Amino acid sequence: MQSTIPSFLSSACRFFAVTLATGVACTGVSALAQQVSARPTSFRLDSDEFPIGMFSVDSSGAMAQVKTMGVSYVQTYGQGDGNTPGLVARDVGYLDSARKHGLKVMFNLDGARWVGMDNGVAGMLKLVNAVKAHPALGFWYFYDEPDGKHTPEQLMPFYQALKKATPEIPVAIATAWSKKWYAYNGQLDALMIDTYPVQHRPFPNSSLGVMTRFTERAISLGKPVIPINQCFNWRVLAGERELYRGSPASKLRFPNQTEIRYWCFSGLAQGVRGMFWWSYCRSGQAGYGWINGEFKAVLREFRQYADLVSPAHECIVLKQPRDTNVMMALWERPGKSCLVAVNSSALAQPLNGRLEGKLLSATLSPWGTTRDTGATLENGKLSAGQAKPWEVFVWEVKDLE
Repeated sequence: MQSTIPSFLSSACRFFAVTLATGVACTGVSALAQQVSARPTSFRLDSDEFPIGMFSVDSSGAMAQVKTMGVSYVQTYGQGDGNTPGLVARDVGYLDSARKHGLKVMFNLDGARWVGMDNGVAGMLKLVNAVKAHPALGFWYFYDEPDGKHTPEQLMPFYQALKKATPEIPVAIATAWSKKWYAYNGQLDALMIDTYPVQHRPFPNSSLGVMTRFTERAISLGKPVIPINQCFNWRVLAGERELYRGSPASKLRFPNQTEIRYWCFSGLAQGVRGMFWWSYCRSGQAGYGWINGEFKAVLREFRQYADLVSPAHECIVLKQPRDTNVMMALWERPGKSCLVAVNSSALAQPLNGRLEGKLLSATLSPWGTTRDTGATLENGKLSAGQAKPWEVFVWEVKDLE
């Protein structure tokens, strides 16, 4: 039994239809639920798993592409917009396809739709119960940026219903840095945050640190945080306009590899619980060269590092270097240790810092594409020479004292 999932069908990247080649008619919610495994393998916040995900992966072919980048979770906006047999069949087809590719799904529940209708809780639960046991289901993407649309009080009955129906499956809400973004912390298990700062400014002048500050504030709320970083060129949204979001449309650009690497490792050094990217569809609208080239190279390396130090979200975050726009974190694992240092500034600066007594002396071996600056760690102090703007250093730590 194989499902055929068409490529995205509109410029808005909505996944509207799936043709199921199962030979089974749309027989209703209960029959579809019986077709999937009874043993959920959903994401657990207390597990070692570090989700790396991509938004708007709308076809089987797109799933195959992002899998090669190190992505482990996919999402499509064409879910959650109904619970009729046909729509449930479409959503099960998407889950089936993800499973075939060895991927999990951040299932889009389209919370804005359900919260805004009569009997919305019951309607949403009908869909949830149809797909909750599918082995490709990772976690619920309940609501996209609710601030200004619905209040926390309006979301609460839906969150409570989800936790009753699927207590083991995390519930995520995404938020931009809006006026009351923090107010929904009681209606979620994982907080996803998004900001996309690369527009027209030439490197290194984009405000990459906005995500760093946003992440820091989000983590302070006490729930696991999953950043959603930029994986597109704003040019695809500009249309025929000469000026878009205050930028000359002709100069809008993709993030470069240094910027991508900064987001990856600065977030990891803050202790984030996973990382998502927005979005495969929007990136592809400008051609696939960038995402299959520069982006893929960096993300594959990041995936390798996350696997090397698994559980990647469990690290020792060093606070003192932040006073000099340096971020540092240490991963101590049986038989190996790794140190990450990040220049969180658009300016070049000396990369030095004390390890707060965690390490005294060690040999630092550059890992991956890290530039070799002859970095040393002696008497508890790191000296790594002059760091370039937004530069990331990853070292394997050997001969520890």
